[in-house]
Amino acid sequence: MCYVYLKQYAAAEEAFQTANAISRHDATYLQLGELYAQRGDIKTALETYLEALEYSPDNPELLTTVGLLYMRLGQNFKAFEYLGNSLTHDPRSPKTILAVGSIIQDNGDMDVALVKYRVAAVQTPNSAQLWNNIGMCFFGKQKYVAAIACLKRALYLDPFEWIVSFNLGLVHLATEQYASAVHHLSASVSLKPDYGPAYAHLGTALAQLHDTANACSAFEKVGGSWACACT
Repeated sequence: MCYVYLKQYAAAEEAFQTANAISRHDATYLQLGELYAQRGDIKTALETYLEALEYSPDNPELLTTVGLLYMRLGQNFKAFEYLGNSLTHDPRSPKTILAVGSIIQDNGDMDVALVKYRVAAVQTPNSAQLWNNIGMCFFGKQKYVAAIACLKRALYLDPFEWIVSFNLGLVHLATEQYASAVHHLSASVSLKPDYGPAYAHLGTALAQLHDTANACSAFEKVGGSWACACT
């Protein structure tokens, strides 16, 4: 762990592996897998966690971590399998419930997702990610006032989370509140300048406000295919 804090990752990896060679421990596997994940080696991280599950198949933290990694890889079916297994051992884990709810939400079942989030809200009422997801559930149900209220709560809890600003921009765009949409989408691109859809929606909002020059500038940052929207 000292090597990790010193950013000497090769030495940290060697120490973790030595520790496991002496005596396998869930905490060591979790730290080693996190080290691989931080370095962008998701495949090795996943292999590390799966090896750990061979020795501790009922560890909910390991099961959740594997599920989250499968989500990052876009394998939601396998993610749901591990997350569901985790919930059987720890049915009130906020992190696991949030992940399961996200998958259900992505599949369009907003009501079931909201039931999951309600359980998580009891444990972590100040989670910006949770309120962001709840807000987007209401957005999917076209309950825009509730969506904006939840997203604003998420923004209050974490004002530097770009996805919350982006989602607020989307909801304001859908409700034709273009000035507010520009405000939140501008904040989103400031926090994450490499996310193309934010520029696309910002350009749309600016065009609705007849700010052609800035709309074109926003569309050009998405790609050449959007330039025609300015003409």
